[in-house]
Amino acid sequence: MDGDIELLGQRLTVGLGLHRVDALCARAGKDPAALFLHDGGRAATPLSPSDVLLLRGGERIVRDAVAADGSPDAPAPVRPTLNGQPIAIQAGKAKASAIKEHDAELPHGRLFVEFMDDVDVEIPDDITIVVGAAHAYFVVPPSPDGGPAIDLEECGKHNRRPPRGQEYRVRIDGAKHTFATATTTGAEILAVVDKTDHDWSLNQKLHGGRRVRIEPGQAVELCRPGVERFETVRRQAQQGHG
Repeated sequence: MDGDIELLGQRLTVGLGLHRVDALCARAGKDPAALFLHDGGRAATPLSPSDVLLLRGGERIVRDAVAADGSPDAPAPVRPTLNGQPIAIQAGKAKASAIKEHDAELPHGRLFVEFMDDVDVEIPDDITIVVGAAHAYFVVPPSPDGGPAIDLEECGKHNRRPPRGQEYRVRIDGAKHTFATATTTGAEILAVVDKTDHDWSLNQKLHGGRRVRIEPGQAVELCRPGVERFETVRRQAQQGHG
């Protein structure tokens, strides 16, 4: 998805998401030195060429750090949320690793920021991101296999909601399998383990041990908080116990 920003008075259409300041300036043919991100109020965050912006559209990058009322702006602590709780970020930007230090349980987890209704954006440890006051960050546990997929079982253990718009590692019976999208169906989950709904039923295990029956054509949102794993049950065995 694309959106427009203003860069030194020039309108620039960009793909929404993470962008380095120097890369944006190179596209626009502008010098990346002595820039500020202006939020339209009194805040103007000074930008370094290597800083990373999370662009949602409508941002304004200027050279003059003067507020709309004519008074000079000064960098001040920004208070986004991390896991739903406010934190203070000095000077309006920080490395992802420094943001995660505020998470006592998972300081070495994976940092995401809420972005759009159907996608969250991961913030790599080695970048310095310009933090907005409205940013909502959250940390999830890394996958035990070290891969990029989000491990739902690990998220359930730590009571963390999975980020949206990712790949997911899902335990089905005794083994884990990767799904490329957040939405699937009961029949598709059975097919991953070479089973059909003619002979097998599917249960979804939620955090805390509760089980929910999933019908073959039923949509399953893997990024729903609390999803841990799935189990298959042979239909004939169920009927025999009836």
